[in-house]
Amino acid sequence: MNSSIKGSAGGLTAIAALAAAALIYAGHVAQASDHQDSPTTVARPGADITDVFVYQAPDNAANVVLQMNVHPLIPTGMGPSTFFDPAVMYQFKVENNASLSGNENLVLQFQAAGTGASQQINVYGPSAPIATGTNSKFVPKVGSVTYNTVAAALPNGIRVWAGPEKDNFFFDLSRFFQILPDRNFQNQPNPPPPDPALGFRGFTAGYNTLHGTSCDLSASQDILSANGFNVLAIIAEVPKSMLGTGKIGVWATTSTVSGQ
Repeated sequence: MNSSIKGSAGGLTAIAALAAAALIYAGHVAQASDHQDSPTTVARPGADITDVFVYQAPDNAANVVLQMNVHPLIPTGMGPSTFFDPAVMYQFKVENNASLSGNENLVLQFQAAGTGASQQINVYGPSAPIATGTNSKFVPKVGSVTYNTVAAALPNGIRVWAGPEKDNFFFDLSRFFQILPDRNFQNQPNPPPPDPALGFRGFTAGYNTLHGTSCDLSASQDILSANGFNVLAIIAEVPKSMLGTGKIGVWATTSTVSGQ
């Protein structure tokens, strides 16, 4: 498949969810995380990126792991019956030159075929992109894996697993929506104003003493992980030699032809 696919952060014709990290292979996680960040992604949860991680492969010092979590707020127990959206291109973008200017040199792409437990996840790359920026095209396919199945390495040496996992994001979301109600899509189009008297909860007396503050000591409400919400994860273990050496930039995008 070589059709042009458009994707951008906030673009007019694109659906986009983006998280980025500049890192050394020792592994720092991405610097951004979100859930249901726009009406477009609420309407198409399979294209909603919640987190991006890059970390050292635990059992092979020569490999690095790229992980993209999508489709937030899958209720507990429903992860294995929730599948990737076949209309979405899932893509890791990598910049491996010294400038780290935000222009990808390599892409690793995925697209689901079919649905249900036998869903196939087609894998493309990693290779130089055919198009860059907000336009994307599939690079040559290297193989496929079955949904929620541990598989052998693909012919180019990378290993891919794609399936459900527990959402590992911790955030006092209920408090956040009290402080900034306009961020809760359920309050649109007329959200109440922010409450400047409120702050986040879950601090300790020791923290307040150390920092000379009086932050809220009441318990935070981790409604995501405490309630067993799931996400869908795409995890690729890649030889470092395929991505370059030293510092690299990694980000992830989701794109559709229609932008919806």
